[in-house]
Amino acid sequence: MIAFEYPLNEKSRSYLRFEFLFQQIKKSISFTDENDSTAFFKALFELLELSERCDIRHDLIKDLRLLLEKMNSWLNVAGVDYHAVTQLITEIDELIAAVLTMPKQIHYFKTNRFLTSIKQRFSIPSGCCTFDLPQFHFWLASDLEKRQQDSRKWFSHFASLEQALSLFLKIKRSQGISAELIASNGFYQNEVENCSFIIIKVKKEQAVYPMISGHKNRYSVRFMSADADNQRSENVLFQQICC
Repeated sequence: MIAFEYPLNEKSRSYLRFEFLFQQIKKSISFTDENDSTAFFKALFELLELSERCDIRHDLIKDLRLLLEKMNSWLNVAGVDYHAVTQLITEIDELIAAVLTMPKQIHYFKTNRFLTSIKQRFSIPSGCCTFDLPQFHFWLASDLEKRQQDSRKWFSHFASLEQALSLFLKIKRSQGISAELIASNGFYQNEVENCSFIIIKVKKEQAVYPMISGHKNRYSVRFMSADADNQRSENVLFQQICC
């Protein structure tokens, strides 16, 4: 099945954007493909811009502490896997401490002459040609080990944030409430409570995709046919997960 996620509040929107960029960086950081360098720096610079506009540390620490309270309450539930829960509590505690002590990583990147010299050019179409960024292309010609070492060093400034966010979203998704639903004439709407984001799953062979809109209390889904432009699908069976 193909999964489509949609945030129902601005905080979740930021969480999912950060997660997307973290995933892009982790996929390209090994530089095994010649295009990985461009993908890595593009995602890194977008991550820096997003970090300047939105400091998610405060919200994430607050959410992790609420999650920690819930985990501690689970220890009093009969039949719970005590060892697994205590391990999770320890991991969450360590991540909260790591995010709390996380320095303002933006300052480091603003003082890094190499990154600041190439950052602006990456926002220009074809701005990283050899005649635009000779310093960048000199770096690309360096040993693979050096490039990997540099990239890991730069990404390390976000490591604790990435680990904390990944764990939080993993737990949120695992606790999601799932339901099998039908969109009559390709349309479905519903009200929700205490839901940060929804996941809509459809089978690939149905050849439809959802256009989702909404906010924290209500959302709607309009399924469109992938075979025709702007054409609503007929009745669609789909899976919804409210996280």
